[in-house]
Amino acid sequence: MISGPKALVTIAFAYSLLSACAYMPVKATFTEAEIPAAPDFANPDLWSALPTRHDSADHIPNDNIFPVVDGQADAAVDVFFIYPTQFFSRSEWNASLDDKKLNATIDARAITHQASVFNGSCRVYVPRYRQATFNAYFSLTNPDAKKAFELAYSDIKAAFEYYLEHYNNGRPIIIAGHSQGTTHAKWLLRDYFDGKPLEDKLVAAYLIGMPVYENDFTQIAPCDSAGQTGCYVSWRSYLEGSEQKPKLIAADRDKIVVHNPLTFSRTTDFISSDHNIGGLDRDANTLIPNACSAQIHEDIVWVSRPDIRGKAFIPENLHPADYNLYWLTIRNNVQMQVNNYLQTHK
Repeated sequence: MISGPKALVTIAFAYSLLSACAYMPVKATFTEAEIPAAPDFANPDLWSALPTRHDSADHIPNDNIFPVVDGQADAAVDVFFIYPTQFFSRSEWNASLDDKKLNATIDARAITHQASVFNGSCRVYVPRYRQATFNAYFSLTNPDAKKAFELAYSDIKAAFEYYLEHYNNGRPIIIAGHSQGTTHAKWLLRDYFDGKPLEDKLVAAYLIGMPVYENDFTQIAPCDSAGQTGCYVSWRSYLEGSEQKPKLIAADRDKIVVHNPLTFSRTTDFISSDHNIGGLDRDANTLIPNACSAQIHEDIVWVSRPDIRGKAFIPENLHPADYNLYWLTIRNNVQMQVNNYLQTHK
């Protein structure tokens, strides 16, 4: 795993953009005695989503305009999804897996709104993990922050190894994440796929909501077009005309990989909302035709203001909506990737 201070500083940039008032360093010491109990992934309760039971990843919008179905029962491909940060403690570095309120929040938000995008063509696996608190991103001068992220990733590794041994059965895999989940997804790809035998099983990777650099992988390349397999896509969404605040200052900023989520390519052309099949509204039941346009601007994606309830109050940083804004477009691309992979790996 490539972690360390430089990697954590890099991932902190995206979080520093979410809210200036969110800067709250963790006031705690990372000690063995304070670490929440480790997971045993043989316990199904330690999975937010499994394809063999009813859970939030099965969610289908109650919308007659764009009828979609949960296709997990017949899916030939798995997705291993890693959810974003939902833990905001200032007094604890890592979340407890016994926190029922937190687990319910994760399921209602990240799993319903994000992981569900894959259920049309993939069996969905989502492990619970002792995620690092959001405020660890504002405590990076403290060595304990690195320990918190590494503890979180140790759960992801353990879950993935359990998944490989007990659930996968040699099936093709999509690796997907958002925000902190993408940080761990990048490390997972490096440890298990990049230049390793399992790379041949990689249908694609969705590394959303965090910067991904051109040199993050030695073999796995960015996708060049919709439906391409064995590659990854990445983007971060902002209202058109906005800039990152505070401004990201990095010598290698131009090395950040950015995809347009309406073409799944790195074209900088303006792509109109006509190409956006539909976004998922905040109620998770309403699909929004032509939800927004998209255009790559430097290392982010500018999108037009979605025509939704309360649109006047939409913030510049659309980080929480990185999946929602293009939900149906992503869903269709996943189906295309699955079909293309299966066709070429008969």
